[in-house]
Amino acid sequence: MKKVLLIAPFLLLAMVWVVVPGKAQDKSPAKYEYAVLKWDGPDRLFYNMPDHFELVHLEKKGIKIPADAQNEEWCLAYGANQLSHEGWEPINLDSRRLLLRRAK
Repeated sequence: MKKVLLIAPFLLLAMVWVVVPGKAQDKSPAKYEYAVLKWDGPDRLFYNMPDHFELVHLEKKGIKIPADAQNEEWCLAYGANQLSHEGWEPINLDSRRLLLRRAK
């Protein structure tokens, strides 16, 4: 009788484990599109987007780079913040480039 009481919980647990269906993973891979943001000079940013290319001079757009900031870092951060409003997320950082992606 003691063996039955000892084995019964394990059998019950095994039956529940077999009966409860697991969640299957989605077989389709995530679909992303990628873009590159490149700093190229004191106030120049290249936006290499999936559907277009754009060269931006920040000072011509009225954007002032703070005097104490490093141009490269500040411009890349500014560009990344602008693209984040469109759903882009940075996934890789180079010394002068950001690789960004967003779900299609």
